[in-house]
Amino acid sequence: MRLEDYKPSAPAEVECITESGQATLVFVRQLRHPPAKVWSAMTERTKIPRWAPYEPDRNLDALGPVSLQMIDGSTPEYYASEVLEIAEGRLLVYSWGSDNTLRWELEGNADGTRLTLRHTVQDERWITPSAAGWHMCLDFAEILMDGYAIGPVLAKTAMKYGWEELARHYGEVLGRPWHGNFD
Repeated sequence: MRLEDYKPSAPAEVECITESGQATLVFVRQLRHPPAKVWSAMTERTKIPRWAPYEPDRNLDALGPVSLQMIDGSTPEYYASEVLEIAEGRLLVYSWGSDNTLRWELEGNADGTRLTLRHTVQDERWITPSAAGWHMCLDFAEILMDGYAIGPVLAKTAMKYGWEELARHYGEVLGRPWHGNFD
C-alpha cells in the first residue's frame, strides 16, 4: 500500500463524557489484528511514530516517566508524560503532557481486537479534532500491523487525506460541530 492509495476507514463509535470540568472522548474501534500485535504497535518506541504524531523516548510497557516528542511540527515540542497504569496486552494508561490522559483498553474477540480509547482533555474544544486525528492514527496503525509503513499523516498533510471530512462527521455525532478552528 502507498500513501496515495489511503482512504479513511468507516467511522468509529464515539461519545463524549463530561465530568468535573473535563471532557473524555470515548473512541471504540474494531481492529482486525490480535491483542498482542495491537499491544506491540501501541507500546514499542520504534512503532509508535509510524502511526501517531509523537515519539516516546522509551517503550510504553513500564510504569514511570516518559517524554513524548511531537513529530508533526517544524519546531520540536516535548511533553513530560508518565505511564500510569499497565495490564500487559489489555490496558495502557499514560498522560500526554499535563492536561491529557490516554487510556487504551484492548479486548480480544473472534474478529481481532476491540480497542476502546478514552482521551481526557482539559479543553473540550479538542474532542472533535481528536476523534478525527485518532481515526486516522488507528487507520495507520492497522496499515503498519498489515506490514506496510506509509504513515503517519501529519498536520497539513492530513487535510489531503480526509481529516476535515472526518472532523465534520465526528463533530455532528458528538454534538460539537467542527468549523475549521477552535472559535
